[in-house]
Amino acid sequence: MSSMSLWLLFLHIIAAFWLAAGSFAGAVVRAQTKRTPELAGKVQLLRLAWRLSSVFIVPGALVAGFLGFNLVTARGWGFRPAWVHASITIYLIMLAMTLFYLVPRLRKTLRAGEESLRAGAPTPEFQQLAGAKLPGILADVNALGIVILTLLMTVKPG
Repeated sequence: MSSMSLWLLFLHIIAAFWLAAGSFAGAVVRAQTKRTPELAGKVQLLRLAWRLSSVFIVPGALVAGFLGFNLVTARGWGFRPAWVHASITIYLIMLAMTLFYLVPRLRKTLRAGEESLRAGAPTPEFQQLAGAKLPGILADVNALGIVILTLLMTVKPG
């Protein structure tokens, strides 16, 4: 194994930790946001969720994925093994959900929350966005995806 391959692996693992930290912390923030009764507290937690997404989740996902694709060839596995196909499929689904649904939806919810603060009360749009269950479910599916990807990368079945 070359030293370049070892560095890629090390950086890939660090990026995966970066992604996991944001994803799992996001679950805690999301749960607390649902339980917080006051509007200002909800908006502050949404700001924290946005920060986790923009500083941890999105960069971690992009860097871990980029390095992961490089590792497949650098470590000599190639793109033929079933575990590589499964990993790529799971990763691309997670990335698409994050970039094209979860992040835009969080941005929209945060903006509606900020607007509600300016209005002095939750707007109907904010209530609808904040009460939706699908974003939380998909974020939890992404967290589960991280666990499955970790398993695939560790065991490398087939």
